[in-house]
Amino acid sequence: MNKFVKRYTVSFILWLVVLVASVLMLPNVSNLIANKGQTEIPKSAQSQVANTIQSHWGHKIGNTRQVVVVFNNGDDKLTNTQIDAINSTISDLNAHKSRYDIKKITSPNQNAVTKKQLISKDKTTQLMQLDVGKKDSVSQMNKDITKAVKTQGVKTYVTGSDILNDDFRVVTEQGLHKTEAITIVFIFLVLIIVFRSLIVPFISLISVGISFLISQSIVMNLADKFDFPISSYTQIFMVVVLFGIGTDYNILMLNEFKSQLAAGKDKVEATIGARKNAGRTILYSGLSLLIGFSALGLARFSIYKSAVGVAIGVAVLLLVLLTFNPFFMATLGQKIFWPSKSLKGESDNKTWSFLSKHSVAHPIIALLIALVATVPFALQYNGHLSYDNVAELPKSVTARKGFKTVQDHFSKGTAEPTTVYIQAKHTLNNEKDLKELDRVTKQIQGEKGIDSVNSVTQPGGVALKQLYLSDQLDTLTGNVDRMESGLKKVSKGMKSSKFDTQPLSDIGTSTKSIASQLTDIQRSSAAAGKSATPSQLVGQLNQQLSASGQPLNAIQQSALTSALTQVMAQQSQTAAGMKSSLTGVGSDAQSIGENAQALATELEAMQTKLVAAGNGIDTVKKGLGQTNDYLGGVAKSAAGDTFYIPKNVLKSDTFKTATDTYMSSDKKATKMIVILKTDPSTETSMKRASGLQKIVKDNLKGTSLKNATVAVGGESSNLNDTKNIATSDFVRTAAIMIVGITLALIVVSRSLLQPLYVMTMLVIAYFTSLGLTEWISSKSLGQDMLTWNTPFFSFIMLIALGVDYSIFLIMQYRNDPDHTMFPSQRIVAAAGVIGTVVISAAVILCGTFAALIPSGVLTLIQVAVAVIVGLIILVIAIPIVFPALIKLTYEPFVFPWSKNATGKHSDTNKTTRSSN
Repeated sequence: MNKFVKRYTVSFILWLVVLVASVLMLPNVSNLIANKGQTEIPKSAQSQVANTIQSHWGHKIGNTRQVVVVFNNGDDKLTNTQIDAINSTISDLNAHKSRYDIKKITSPNQNAVTKKQLISKDKTTQLMQLDVGKKDSVSQMNKDITKAVKTQGVKTYVTGSDILNDDFRVVTEQGLHKTEAITIVFIFLVLIIVFRSLIVPFISLISVGISFLISQSIVMNLADKFDFPISSYTQIFMVVVLFGIGTDYNILMLNEFKSQLAAGKDKVEATIGARKNAGRTILYSGLSLLIGFSALGLARFSIYKSAVGVAIGVAVLLLVLLTFNPFFMATLGQKIFWPSKSLKGESDNKTWSFLSKHSVAHPIIALLIALVATVPFALQYNGHLSYDNVAELPKSVTARKGFKTVQDHFSKGTAEPTTVYIQAKHTLNNEKDLKELDRVTKQIQGEKGIDSVNSVTQPGGVALKQLYLSDQLDTLTGNVDRMESGLKKVSKGMKSSKFDTQPLSDIGTSTKSIASQLTDIQRSSAAAGKSATPSQLVGQLNQQLSASGQPLNAIQQSALTSALTQVMAQQSQTAAGMKSSLTGVGSDAQSIGENAQALATELEAMQTKLVAAGNGIDTVKKGLGQTNDYLGGVAKSAAGDTFYIPKNVLKSDTFKTATDTYMSSDKKATKMIVILKTDPSTETSMKRASGLQKIVKDNLKGTSLKNATVAVGGESSNLNDTKNIATSDFVRTAAIMIVGITLALIVVSRSLLQPLYVMTMLVIAYFTSLGLTEWISSKSLGQDMLTWNTPFFSFIMLIALGVDYSIFLIMQYRNDPDHTMFPSQRIVAAAGVIGTVVISAAVILCGTFAALIPSGVLTLIQVAVAVIVGLIILVIAIPIVFPALIKLTYEPFVFPWSKNATGKHSDTNKTTRSSN
């Protein structure tokens, strides 16, 4: 006996050492979940392919977080003062981009496109889009930017998918702390009521608490060092499962310990007996749970796989309960139940005894009642699930308020747009590929439920008229119209012009006459050049003077002669010059006259040619008119919608802005931002987002982009991939879990039928609980649908815990020493004995799951409701369904109208049936 006590004393000390080491080695759980606990989708899913393209986008915005800043004035228009304050905030943020690791800011008044996209139509709200680096954690980034954008007189929110996910993590952590506190207090009170003891609750909580802390440290260290799957749900489900079933197992073992003491055994013998009898049941039950939760390790979906941490918790719990608790029992003995001194065991549970007795008495009626009470609710469950992650958050969360504000004042899809990525092996900034991209843009715009599509050719969500033939042809035909009008005037002038050549002929005649007269003058001048000499003239003058009595003296004659000689010499020179000039003028005048007459002749010929040219211009004008009419028709036809970008526009700074925004830095990838009319988290949006990939691929067939990679990113695409993977993985994992637990039940029950009864009952209880939970959620929570992961978590909890209670009953049925009784009698006796334990365990589990409700997280609330409802159903169904099926399959059925209906069973039946 001393060896036994010493052995468990050593175990006690070793567990304390392991506990201390586990606490010291525990990594920062919050940071670990933030970094490694996010939902992971296979890289082959199109949303992840889109993320990969975006991460290599370049322009310094690859691998960044997308953040939306919301400025709102409620339902009233933003005033000029508020707008000035917003602009000031944006300017300050631009000036300190590096401080916040902001790579790009897209503001409302940046250009006409952003003004249209980021200012609500009702003028109450403005948005600012940020691409932020990953230098800091999401929570630190959110804190810094929230402080930086706070604007006087305006409601300001910071939101985005990364921030919303991080807020969910924080809310879940806060919910965990509430759950832990509520669970501990609740369990403590329940154990006091069950055992009427103040010591038992402490021992139970210490053993379960040690199991949780050690297993938590193991899980988190595995996650930190070896990428073991974890999520925001891992810790919280470890808490509720370990504290729930740990308390159940403690109740089972301590009840057996009390029974052993009541039988007169000392504390060591009682400990050995309790560990043997109750320990076997605990071990079988725990192994079933271990198999069930370990099966989750085969899941592909990270969220589902993360629940495998519970399996580690269960394994540690079993070791602690079977090696740690015996120390207290063997050393304290009856004092463990202080202040209660009674060792009287629990009497048969009246509820389970009543239900099981009537069930075996009327098995078919009992089964029909069970089916009528459950199946209608199970069929009521429609399977429509909510993928709205924002609904998971309490309404007080700032990021959720911002998200809802965007949805209230913009299109529903503005807050979380869908992005279509097209990646080729060649550059796309050429006329040919841009034409195809524009065609795809128009195709998407025409799809149902699409609010707008922004692309490299339509950066504002509206086609640029200048880049289409209709507008270009309109410009061309306008120019042709003006050319045609000009030609008409020219033609008219040519044909109406008439040259009068008579004046030219008259000029010729007159000029020739002038030449003739000049010749005569020249001749006269020549004759004048032969007049008297100066001496002769002086002599003639002197004769005339002498006749009058006044003759000239010799000096006077000499002076006059000298003067006349000089004058006549000058006249002679002048006459010679004049003669020469007159000769030239006469010659020129003659030529002018001849040329004028020749020009008159040529002008008459030219007039004939101009008339002919005018007729030719009329023909050209007519041709231009026909061409213009044709081009005008083309412009108005469907061909006018053809995209064409001239080279000068393609290389312009204006178009460069579009390519920098909607094309990667290497120009081999482009994106189209699609705004849906519906909420991104609805199934309608998810289907539309998923369908965009096929639409784009079909439109690119037969083009230069036929081999391009097409992927759709954004919240709707991500949720659609989540839905597809989660659904397929749920079915696969559930099948593995059911098969594994069924095999375990076959070993425990040594029967093929009993495991089938248990699993069928559990599945019906599961669907019934979902139907009722959906109804309760609709009436009390205002949520018509269950969240997408509620069915899975409810399934693994109900199946695992329901098997627990079934094993309790099966083991009690098997351990009944009186094999002379009929199977139906044995199962009724077993139900009476184990009923109190199962009901107590169910109450504790209901209480631990109810502790999830104050968390405020919708999934946890719905899972809690589903598990509680399911446990209540099982507590009522197990003593009805299981005994009825035992009766029908292990004993001959006697119809009420049969002659032997009131007779006794034969000894043969007793012998053959009791062996099962």
